[in-house]
This record gives sequence, structure tokens and C-alpha cells, in this order.
Amino acid sequence: MDLPYLAHFDLKEEPFSTVPSPRYLFLTPMHATALAKTQFIVEAKKGLTVIFGETGMGKSSLARLLHQNFLDRTFVSVLLTNPSYPTPNALLRTIIQEFQLPRTARSYKDNLDLLKAYLYDQACEQGKTVVLTIDEAQTLRFPLLELLRQLINYETNEQKLLQMVLFAQDELRVKLAHPRGKSLRSRIAMASTLDRLGLEETEKMIDFRWRVASGGNSHPFEAEALREIFKHAEGIPREVNTLADNSLLLAFLKQQRTVTVEIVEEAARERRETLTPARRAP
Repeated sequence: MDLPYLAHFDLKEEPFSTVPSPRYLFLTPMHATALAKTQFIVEAKKGLTVIFGETGMGKSSLARLLHQNFLDRTFVSVLLTNPSYPTPNALLRTIIQEFQLPRTARSYKDNLDLLKAYLYDQACEQGKTVVLTIDEAQTLRFPLLELLRQLINYETNEQKLLQMVLFAQDELRVKLAHPRGKSLRSRIAMASTLDRLGLEETEKMIDFRWRVASGGNSHPFEAEALREIFKHAEGIPREVNTLADNSLLLAFLKQQRTVTVEIVEEAARERRETLTPARRAP
């Protein structure tokens, strides 16, 4: 459904959607470095790499971009976005199904054997790179992390049979530091962290997304409005997009073609007041 402000601002698409589309992923130097490091580990078949970042930092968009890059390279690639399964066997069966094996087994051991045989055939007999990317990996409980440790251990003398990329919030760091998670932690070949944006990166991201959505036109945000967005969003890309979107809608309702600092302040205030719990009367 078209948003009411699209025609008002001569937009072809929604510029500040929080849907994790790789087309709208603004690659800061930090994102680009994490992308390059991860691709190197996968291409070198070194096994496990992890990208950390707090919520709203663009991990899901980066995961989808990586997955598409792997497919473009003709890698055998699977992306799991909701990995919190009740049992290791349930997760294992899902992985097998996503790799499009013809069947799964009932027992955990039989499923491990099926997947191991598949990985050996793909990686060794056919010379393919097999990649499993998992988003929201902080939701994985210790038994599921132990399954990942087992899978990453499948190897020959020359290479890992399965390349694995995890995207996770800081809760996964805590789990990996726990005695039950240290074994998987020791197998991480490389890790990256996505930090918050600075003011200049925030301004560039808004400009980038606007040009994608408008077909190359300049955005309508005044310089002070951009600084106000940065102040309230605190460098979190998702918050930047949400506040920019709310500001556009307010500007449209006021029939203004320019987004001023006053409009951003009003949008930020409305968002803050709406999301703050109301105090109960004594």
C-alpha cells in the first residue's frame, strides 16, 4: 500500500522502511569491513564467523545481503531467520529441509549422519562452498549451540565442510562466555561488531536511502533537522529510519515540502510520549 506522503515528496518507494531490504542497506566503513571479513572467512573455508550488534543496527539487512552474495557466487547457501527451535533435532531437521535434502529422519543421530553425508558430497565430491547463515542467533539455547558446534566440527584435513555465519545481539557473547558455550566460542575464526553511527554517517544514510527511493533526488531534511534526528536516534539505524519516516508524515500532514527541525522535534516528542508508560494514579 502506498503511503500518503510518497506523491507529496515525489517518491517512487518508501525510503525509511524498517523491512531489512539489502537495497536500502547503507554500507558504512564498519559494515563494509564486517562484510569483507566475513566473506573472506567463508571463501577460505575457515568455518565459523560471528557479527555482533545491538538491536536496530542493520544485522538482518547485512545477513540478507551476504546470503544473496553467496548465491550469486553459486555457493550453496541457506539463511535461517528464526532459529529458536524447541530441540536440537527440530533445528537440525529444519537445516536439512532448507538445504533441500530429499528426506529427514526421526532420530537425531540419523539426521546428523544425513547432513554430514550431504556436506561431504557437496564440499568434497562437488567442490562447492556450503554456507549456513543464522540471524538472531542470540535466541539459541545451549543445546542448540552445541548442535552448531557439532556441525562446525565436520571437516577434512584441508577444510571445514560447512561454513557458518551468525548474526547476534550481545546476549550471545554472554552465552559464549559461559562454560557451556566456550567450546563453540573457541571455534570462531573471526568476529565483528557493528557500532552506532556518527552524525556524518547518519546524514549519509538518510541521503543514500532517499536517493534510492526517489530515483536520485535530494532529500528535504534541513541540516538542523538531520542533527535533531541524530540526537534522538543516538546512532541506531532503525531509530533513524523510524524518526525520519514519522517526520515525513508530519510534514505531509502540515503540507510542507521541507522537513524542519521543529517537525523532527514534534515527531520525536510524540514518539517518546506514546511509548512511555503512563503513570497510574495513586
